[in-house]
Amino acid sequence: MNQASTTYQTQSPGVATAAPRLASALSPIPAHLNRPHAVRLSSHPLGWGALNIERREESHAGREFLPAGTIEHLIFIRLNDQYVLRESHGETTEGEYVAGQISIYPAGIPIRWEWRSRLEFLMLTLSPSYLDAVARRTFGPDAAPVELWHDDGRHDPLVNNVASALLRECLAVDAGTPTFVEGLANVLCVHLIRHYNRGAPEAHEAVHAHRGVTAAVRFIRQNFAQPITLADIAAAASISPFHLTRLFKKTLGMSPYQYLLEVRVHGANALLSIGADAPTLAEVATAVGFSDQSHLTRQFKRVLGITPKQARR
Repeated sequence: MNQASTTYQTQSPGVATAAPRLASALSPIPAHLNRPHAVRLSSHPLGWGALNIERREESHAGREFLPAGTIEHLIFIRLNDQYVLRESHGETTEGEYVAGQISIYPAGIPIRWEWRSRLEFLMLTLSPSYLDAVARRTFGPDAAPVELWHDDGRHDPLVNNVASALLRECLAVDAGTPTFVEGLANVLCVHLIRHYNRGAPEAHEAVHAHRGVTAAVRFIRQNFAQPITLADIAAAASISPFHLTRLFKKTLGMSPYQYLLEVRVHGANALLSIGADAPTLAEVATAVGFSDQSHLTRQFKRVLGITPKQARR
């Protein structure tokens, strides 16, 4: 009996060696150390601290599994359209995401991704302890710990603006960078606490709201060259035109029609960059859904600040 007990407690050298690796695999990891080959630009060497940004690219289809998640909260901002499958907490989502959409993944949550095409994205990492400290300092001692909820494929102009500012700061560092980044970190933390905290009053409404906007955005991007109406867009999102307009302005800061115009302008800009075989301005206007060349020119100048002819040079 004693011999059997001793036998069960004894580990072979291989098991002893594997144990630390197993423990490490089951612990959250620093996000910036995962898939370093994809990093094109990173703020980590700059010593920013609680909030960092990376620009990443995955050239081919692939997959990744983090059995214990990451030590930081993650925020992804997509830079291209992409098809992604995600599994987390027993929930699976799969579909096409468009450029500009964000996803939030709380720290310490197991997650698996699979992607079928090239990915370009920005990745923000935020220290949970810093977020909790901001919550206590701003909203009182009972406001922490902050429990973020996962959000996949939402449109959030403020997060996009913070990411853009961080990216510019990463490329042009000066003596004011630490103070500027800390200010952005505080702005981002308050925004997350207000809008992505499970305890926030609007959290439940926000989950359903962004799904409607995402469906509308997808419909617009797939049909922008056609003569679509607000009623068509609202029907695709399964909500009323009035409700859709309210959600669009709240989420994107513009109406569905204004967003449609911007998509058409960017489509026209892509056609103008073809080169020697580029179509005429009238043909471009027709191809992207504008009524005529003058309408294209007016909206092109409003959105991009230059004329179509200037863009073609």
